[in-house]
Amino acid sequence: MDEHWRRGDQILWRYGDAVVHPMTVVEDGPDRLVAWLAMDTAILDFERVDGLDKRADKATLFTAPRRQRVTTWTGADVLRILEPGRRWSTWVFFDGTSGEFWGWYCNIEEAHRRSGRTTWTRDQVLDVWVEPDRRFERKDEDELVLAAEQGRYTQAEADDITSVAEEIEHVVRAWGSPFCDGWESFRPDAGWALPGLEGVARVDGTFTSVRGEY
Repeated sequence: MDEHWRRGDQILWRYGDAVVHPMTVVEDGPDRLVAWLAMDTAILDFERVDGLDKRADKATLFTAPRRQRVTTWTGADVLRILEPGRRWSTWVFFDGTSGEFWGWYCNIEEAHRRSGRTTWTRDQVLDVWVEPDRRFERKDEDELVLAAEQGRYTQAEADDITSVAEEIEHVVRAWGSPFCDGWESFRPDAGWALPGLEGVARVDGTFTSVRGEY
């Protein structure tokens, strides 16, 4: 692994080539990477070329041509926790205005790799939401089925992703890390500025999510 980042460093959290979230490091070490995504941060995302909402036509969810766009992270502040050996990152959601804790979102994704100030991964569709009272539910199970039907994954790969959700649920039932670590009371340093997209390489042209974006 590259040298660890320091608290306050501005990094890029990338999903494939098109989705880029500039974030601020809270801590980084052998046990975990923790980074902060503030509301109103400029990000790179994607949109369908046909102008429809991403999920408007489920029949082409993973095959419709897309293009990259600059947009803004809205609605919430998010603390992301990535622990080595786990195939998901845990997102701690806070109201972007009041700071109220909303819950945990476990985003299933490929193992990360680092390059420079970037950590790279790919989203794997299925997720688990955990309420403050520890109730949990899976998100986007129907879309994982579509991902296999539309060629993004084989059925064996989709089954493997489902096994990660089962692993997450086991950790939640045991109330293991990071849920038991007190991150729901986190607040960022007052002096942190919003990171930007300066110098970020952009996607040239259109692409389909079958090639890795979601």
